Amino acid sequence: MRRLILVRHGESIWNAERRIQGQACAGLSARGHAQADAVAVSLAAAYPDAHLVASDLQRTRETVAPLEVALERRAVLDPRLRERSFGDWERRLRDEVAATDPERWQRWLRGEDVVGEVGGESADALADRVAPVLVELLAATPAGGTTIAVTHGGPVWNGIHRLAGIAAGTLGGVDNASCHHLVTFADDGSQVIVDRWNEVGHLPADLHSGWAPSASETGVASSSSAASAAASASAASDGPPGGR
Repeated sequence: MRRLILVRHGESIWNAERRIQGQACAGLSARGHAQADAVAVSLAAAYPDAHLVASDLQRTRETVAPLEVALERRAVLDPRLRERSFGDWERRLRDEVAATDPERWQRWLRGEDVVGEVGGESADALADRVAPVLVELLAATPAGGTTIAVTHGGPVWNGIHRLAGIAAGTLGGVDNASCHHLVTFADDGSQVIVDRWNEVGHLPADLHSGWAPSASETGVASSSSAASAAASASAASDGPPGGR
């Protein structure tokens, strides 16, 4: 059996500010650094021989750093594990985008994937980019071994749905510093099983933070009341379209 653990980065400064990140970045918040320390302690104890991979963006590099120290090895940086691009929305506060681009923002909240209209990456394009990388990482993991990949909410959510052949909207949110386990018994990394989803037991309760998928992620059209609830849930978390 081969195991791939996808770890979402800790809370970023822009997560806390409700600023859309995408492939832009300002690093982790104080809470994010504490989350990174906690996940490092847990994973280093459970998987001391794991191979490390990470997105090359600042928030993932800062998240994997304590794990590099604990395991005494460096992570291989892979830009294919970057977050989805949010184009012209990146670096802007969500409230600002809602005020200056209200029609498109409302369509996004209702479930339309409008990110391509602002120069960003569609959900399908993100899945096309990430899913083959996950297969590659599983295939490169030695039999009986483990690879830990520190990445972002978008690649975790879209990549796993695509790779496992799960209908969009089946899985829930992706918390900061959460772990998601994929396993396979196939040498080529195929026939993937989702073994664990959004595991956060390694985090103290006061360090929990994350996002829930909106209608834009699930592909499920919402009524006005459901859309309001989805928007409230997104605003309360660091979720879409927060650029994870």
